[in-house]
Amino acid sequence: MTTSPNDTRGGQPRRASFAGWEQLLGLDGTVPLIANEDNAADNNAVLYLRVSTQRQMYTARDIDADGNSIATQREVCIKRCARLKAPILKEFVEPGSSAQSIAKRSVFRELLSYVEDHPEVRYVVIYMRSRIFRNQTDAAITKRILSNMGVKLISAKEEFGEGYMADAMEAITDIMNEVQVRQSGEDIRNKMLHKAQSGGTLGRARIGYLNVRKDFDGRLVNTIDVDPDRAPLVSWAFKAYASGDYSIAKLRGELTDLGLTTRGSARWKAGPISHNQLSNLLRDPYYLGMVTYKGQVFDGRHPAIIDSDVFERVQEVLADRSRPVVRDRVHRHFLRGMMCCDRCNRDGRIHRMIYTEAKNRSGQLYGYYLCRGRQQQTCDLPHLPVKDVERAVAEEVRRLELAPDFVREMRRQVQEAVDVQQASERQMRSRLTVQLKKLESQEANLLDVAADGEMSVTAVQERLRKIAVQRRSVVDKLATSEQQAARQAQTTLAYLDLLAHPYSFYVSASDSLKRKILEAFFNRVWVEDEQSGVVARVELHEPISLLHVAADEHAKSAGVATDALSGTNDNLYLRVICSSNASVVGPVGLEPTTRGLKVRCSAN
Repeated sequence: MTTSPNDTRGGQPRRASFAGWEQLLGLDGTVPLIANEDNAADNNAVLYLRVSTQRQMYTARDIDADGNSIATQREVCIKRCARLKAPILKEFVEPGSSAQSIAKRSVFRELLSYVEDHPEVRYVVIYMRSRIFRNQTDAAITKRILSNMGVKLISAKEEFGEGYMADAMEAITDIMNEVQVRQSGEDIRNKMLHKAQSGGTLGRARIGYLNVRKDFDGRLVNTIDVDPDRAPLVSWAFKAYASGDYSIAKLRGELTDLGLTTRGSARWKAGPISHNQLSNLLRDPYYLGMVTYKGQVFDGRHPAIIDSDVFERVQEVLADRSRPVVRDRVHRHFLRGMMCCDRCNRDGRIHRMIYTEAKNRSGQLYGYYLCRGRQQQTCDLPHLPVKDVERAVAEEVRRLELAPDFVREMRRQVQEAVDVQQASERQMRSRLTVQLKKLESQEANLLDVAADGEMSVTAVQERLRKIAVQRRSVVDKLATSEQQAARQAQTTLAYLDLLAHPYSFYVSASDSLKRKILEAFFNRVWVEDEQSGVVARVELHEPISLLHVAADEHAKSAGVATDALSGTNDNLYLRVICSSNASVVGPVGLEPTTRGLKVRCSAN
């Protein structure tokens, strides 16, 4: 709804609202009210004072409670209001808001609401336009808003006069201010990048470090040093979380009890570290002696608090607990998040098994697994005691054991196949090396021809480009072929080691190692409660499944000789690594580690 400038409200002409978009653009026919400086009764003013950072609010507070910067702005603005003969009705102070857009400054929005509700205000007095506006667009919009309310924006430090030339000078000033802001921002970004590249810390030192000043060749220099009180606690926090025995909440409680606090500042008091702060701390490579800027990581000049092995283990635990099926909580069990309900699976549903603990009347804790579907009243699988579940899974591990004669035969075939393939790869590397030298010779000859002027520059550049592409292809092939057979053999031998005596190895391992073994063996595990007790059903990883198929065939054809040099399907090892275009993946976390190793059959 639009209003006419002749409408009244409390004896004063009713003004247009700053919230109206059509009024802002002047499309509704509303005629802006222009302040009349001759009418002293209407020449009231409000002040808008602003600093960019909170730190400016604390300079010289012994002289002025708002700090030296605000006090200076207030003094100049009061003098300007005196010249305008405009009484000051209210003062608005924006403390430490660095928002680039004026629309994001809450106090300025309060000022607009106040001016809209008080038609007696005719001036909004500021210290300088550069203090308020970061770009020319904000300045133009603000001027339009205030003009539609019959209010004039006055800069206490800048005299522009009246008329269209004054408007032009204001616009030029706002444009130049925007250019200066952008130049300053670019300069700051370049300096911050250079500082990060040289290993400097950007901003305040992290928890566990201190901002200090040290004497270098007679000069005091700002630098970073280890906090003797907090650094040991930060180091302990990484090691504790890496163990997998702590959730973020539990670790935070322990650190609070040990006395770890944040470092106090002018704005915030020192206090216990928060949940989010601790989570960010555990992900920060700063504690490895690195600095990060715009996604790039550089070697820092500050000392590391933890080593890379601990940091990587922490990231693995964080990644594991960030999955939807595994929540970061206090109750931990090495099977948690690995199993699904077989009863639900047969009915076409997929529900994870949830680990929980309960106390009996004497206060003793008992672990149970229950189906998530039971919580949703879609499954009737009872609570399964954790000991029964562990026994059922261990029985599945026992069934994986391979016959000793098969393991010996596979080892023999692995070694023979490796010898054959390594000989083939040596020949291929020799051919590639000769090809690379030939390309280098062609490139040198081409440069000589170019120097003699026998070919055009364009033709030379095109042929050099083709040679460069060919050389990159040869180099890539050399890198790919190197030690390929050895990696395949290591993976197969690692599985054979595990499957020779899997049960005894499994039951004697720690809980964390048991989980790694199960992840290396099984793709999925389903559990069910039958009349005979808790049973498990598993889906094997493809390498394990292929080895068992080969073992069955070996048992059926016992006494039939195989030839690793033949390259035919009679060789069990070649059949394992070439079957179904399999990706042989090494046991996760077990030596040798060969994650994601793609194998190829080159003996055909």
